[in-house]
Amino acid sequence: MSLFNKKKSFSRKEFKEALRKDPGIIPGSGGQRYSGSERERMGREIFGPKYGSNISKGDYRKAVQGLELAKNRAKNKYEKEATDRKIRYLKELGGKNL
Repeated sequence: MSLFNKKKSFSRKEFKEALRKDPGIIPGSGGQRYSGSERERMGREIFGPKYGSNISKGDYRKAVQGLELAKNRAKNKYEKEATDRKIRYLKELGGKNL
């Protein structure tokens, strides 16, 4: 499922709904999933109020790049793995052409 196939931006309500409806499967993890509450929390933490009421493709890309920087600054391998899972999930959710 790609969020940006049909629209260039979407509201927070649409984003929350997309996270809620998504199965939460993490790519490359052997079938591990994020629960609904984990997906909701991730959406609130990563896409905070600084992105405004609409999230554009550029905003989404910046958020994923911010996670990649956080992954590089992580202190241990567990933090890096957790951040990498978030990045892979968000890239799959956002679409191939991010």
